[in-house]
Amino acid sequence: MELRGEEARQYLQQTVKAVLRHMGPEFWVVAIYPYYVSWVWASGKILPDSYDFVLGAVVIGPLLGGGALLFGDYNDRDEDLQNPRKLRLPFYNRPIMPKAFLYTSIVLFALSIILSSFLSLGFLTITSALVILSVLYSSWPVRLKTRGGLDLLANMLGFGVLCSFAGWIVVEPVSSYPWLWLLPMVFGTATLYLPTTIADAEIDAKLGVRTIAVKLGVDATRNLTILSLILANVAIIAMGLFDYLYTPGVALRLWPISVAEVLLLSYFLGSDETKGILKGIFSSAALMGFGTFLLMLNNVGIWNV
Repeated sequence: MELRGEEARQYLQQTVKAVLRHMGPEFWVVAIYPYYVSWVWASGKILPDSYDFVLGAVVIGPLLGGGALLFGDYNDRDEDLQNPRKLRLPFYNRPIMPKAFLYTSIVLFALSIILSSFLSLGFLTITSALVILSVLYSSWPVRLKTRGGLDLLANMLGFGVLCSFAGWIVVEPVSSYPWLWLLPMVFGTATLYLPTTIADAEIDAKLGVRTIAVKLGVDATRNLTILSLILANVAIIAMGLFDYLYTPGVALRLWPISVAEVLLLSYFLGSDETKGILKGIFSSAALMGFGTFLLMLNNVGIWNV
């Protein structure tokens, strides 16, 4: 049915608001934080002081992050309509233009590639890889998010490796990246991703979406989540003890945070409710972020141990 006048204006307004909401600004930090951490390692500064950093952050967060979320929601719309946790979002409870999500994601991906070309060939390569990974993750026939195990590896590669490389390459060539730092990055990413599959495991199983939690089972995925968190923290402590990026004294002061992370996540993952699992994700992310921020303060000479 053709819309005209005020009705058309309201329809367009609803669509624009839905697109902006589904770009997920609250999730951009998941990509921007590893980018920022690596930038601090490379630059030796805690506060951004260059347009290159800002431009890179815009590409990694709003453009790539927003584009990936819109592209994923467009491809997942049939499954998400049957997911009670998703139904409150505007894409599923308002009359809007579905293709607007697809077209906007394409525009955001294109802008990310164009703007990346102003930084460096290396950054452009990373951006292109993230766009390709986002498409493979959500669209048929590959659809990595529905292939248990590959969904986890895709997140570890995207957030843990490529976003980390992006922050470093703004300042230094990727060949000089502190490679052992990838261990806490990839295991930390796994720790935050795995519980999301637990939260949706029941509905995903009914819909035939074989995430890692559906493939391994909820209990095994809980154990894998805790193992990933332990490995991330062991890597952080071990690097300090071997005087890699920071000193043994710094590492020894971080162990209470590591213990708190494991205890809190273990407690919240024991819940069968989605809210409890989400609390575990947010509490772990907050503690992980705090511990990493202390390392960055040490790196720039603010927190001396």
